Amino acid sequence: MTMDDLQMEKYLNIEEALKRMGGNMKLLKKVLTTFLDTQSHFEQLQKEIEVNDREAALKSVHAFKGIAGNLSMTTLYELCPPFETILKTDADISEFGSSFDDAYKKTMECVITILPTI
Repeated sequence: MTMDDLQMEKYLNIEEALKRMGGNMKLLKKVLTTFLDTQSHFEQLQKEIEVNDREAALKSVHAFKGIAGNLSMTTLYELCPPFETILKTDADISEFGSSFDDAYKKTMECVITILPTI
């Protein structure tokens, strides 16, 4: 199942990302390719959540916030601040973690879909 352009824009606003890169399509492609390497960081975050290492998870989510913000990954970016807030408390993070996981995976799907076209 693939996403249509409107669904994709919810996770990756390519026009905004290109503006952030000063209109440099080659740079955008390089940075999006680098995003593919975040899979190990994502898996590390999942482990941090699993063992309830909130301090480490907070740092990981903060890093994702920076990446997502710079690359106009809207949904992923918007989930980061409330996730950071939850990680600073004793609240149950499993449901929010699932939403973050879903957004990350859909954002990754968008990047994989778009990269060959730029």
